Amino acid sequence: MIDPRSMKTSFTALILLLLFTGCDIQAFAVKATARTTARASIALESHWDYELATSTMPGSIIQFEGMLTIVPEDEVILLTLMRAYVGYTYAVVEDLAEIAEVEGDYETAQYQRDRARYLYQRAKDLGRYLISLKKGGMEEAMAEGVEGFEAWLEKNFKKEKDAELLLWAGYAWGNWINASKDDMTAVADLPYVEALVKHSLKLDETYFNGAAYMMLAMITVNGMNPDLDLAEEYFKRSIEISGGGNLLTVVNMGRFYAVKRNDRALFIELMRQVLETRDGIPSARFTNQVAKRRAARYITQIDEFFLPEIEDDFGGEDEWNADGGMDSVEGAASEGDAPSEEKSE
Repeated sequence: MIDPRSMKTSFTALILLLLFTGCDIQAFAVKATARTTARASIALESHWDYELATSTMPGSIIQFEGMLTIVPEDEVILLTLMRAYVGYTYAVVEDLAEIAEVEGDYETAQYQRDRARYLYQRAKDLGRYLISLKKGGMEEAMAEGVEGFEAWLEKNFKKEKDAELLLWAGYAWGNWINASKDDMTAVADLPYVEALVKHSLKLDETYFNGAAYMMLAMITVNGMNPDLDLAEEYFKRSIEISGGGNLLTVVNMGRFYAVKRNDRALFIELMRQVLETRDGIPSARFTNQVAKRRAARYITQIDEFFLPEIEDDFGGEDEWNADGGMDSVEGAASEGDAPSEEKSE
């Protein structure tokens, strides 16, 4: 027979345990939710519908910001939130700014550019905070200059999996600098961004379809007195790693490298490649839709980037439109790239 006094004592102990560990239970639940959500994010990256995918992004950001208030030092939440800010700002906010500029609505364009700067700043701050959580001494290393910072990275980040954090922190920081080009204090940080990305590349050059090479290419091609030969090498290596399936690299090579080279034919070739590629890499369907939207827009701006020609190699103005690129191309930006049954299995 169970002693009632023993039951009462056990029940009291359970109540006290719940009272004193309530916060821990809440934190445990938040961490579990964050990890499940982060693992499920592959569904967004592989989705082919731009509007549907981007409509979910603000809600995810707010959700993870809420989680962060409960467990402010959780590495999964910090990394996922940083990536979400970078992805949303690049895919949506900067896209809206470019559309407004094409339409001549410069007030709206400036509003979206300002938004981009603040959102990238949040991502940058999250990235630097997370790096500092993992390894102390970041600020002190930066105070020693770029060489001191590179030595600190070499000493503290040696695992292949560290490539993810360093690349995304570099992306966030670099995009904030790009959005703050009038701020020379911000621009002065660019060598530290380059150090982060180069160390990420050293740890795993294939991570995220060779994105580190694309980032280095963008830093190089947009710098003062750019080394265009080096930028070309970076772009081509990124494309090689992805097998040409990462269309963001292709569209950026056209928009920045080909324009800097004043190579109109290469620009057309690269934009056409983006618009004509059906599925590319299934895991990059979403970013490829971002690339297709930009390629379709950039081709309509070709005479802003280059001196006009009487006839263009892409067959005349009527074949192109701002919404979907070349009308005759399957898989243009306006159609989307819904996966076939074979590819989605």
